[in-house]
Amino acid sequence: MSNPGDYFYGWNLLYKTIEKDIKKKDDLLIALAHFVLTKHSQFRCIGLGENKILTEDEEVSGTELLPDNWNLDENNYALRYICDKKLYILLALRTEGSIIITLLDVQTRKVSNICLSAEELVKDLKGPITNMMPSASELADRYRRELLEPVFEGQNKSATTQTNTRSTTADESNPLRIGLPKRPPIGQYYPGGAEPSFFGFPEVGRGDLDPLARGGYGNLFPSPSHPNFRFGPGGSGGMQPRFDPYGPQPDRNIRPNPNPDHLPPPNFSSDYFM
Repeated sequence: MSNPGDYFYGWNLLYKTIEKDIKKKDDLLIALAHFVLTKHSQFRCIGLGENKILTEDEEVSGTELLPDNWNLDENNYALRYICDKKLYILLALRTEGSIIITLLDVQTRKVSNICLSAEELVKDLKGPITNMMPSASELADRYRRELLEPVFEGQNKSATTQTNTRSTTADESNPLRIGLPKRPPIGQYYPGGAEPSFFGFPEVGRGDLDPLARGGYGNLFPSPSHPNFRFGPGGSGGMQPRFDPYGPQPDRNIRPNPNPDHLPPPNFSSDYFM
């Protein structure tokens, strides 16, 4: 928070309207949470309670002030807010030595909470905010990060978009990054078997991993319904070998002649009867 004075501009006006109602330290923590919501996030308070139904009249109403009897209960607080025609509920529960404050987005069911110690954070019930809560700037920042941002995305939407744009640009400019799968442009024609690889690398061994892959069915026996299933000699179904047949077969032009560069293995003998 660069300038706490500017950030807390308007706090004195709010405090003057509730000064007579402040009875305990928890009240100041709730008042500061209310200030962060209404002053810096355009929330408007529409009353007390936990009613999750928003009426048409409430959609166009609301105020930056706290309603009457907002701190009447000794251990609980329940305030209703509206922002962009969405209903939010701020709840607080007093436990032993702490107060747990919860913010609920009624529409998305997103919930955030923060646990605070009023005895440590609040030093006085009257005077300037720096006297009442010496760490008011840090506390307001915690309200924003831990209570508001996990639920309310409106104020950070542009920053998130910019961050995602920068990340995408950086990923595409890195030649060593595989990244997300890239598909060919819609409408672009590729001859059969020449389609670009889905992940950008050769489909070596794909058939051993995926029986339905374009490269074949690998070491698994195929189903007659498989697109790569071929019929054996005489029309009988069966799996064809994935390797070249043993021995030269000139008629198939696979191994027309033995390769003279191949050396015989060690201790090789042409006499099969030895």
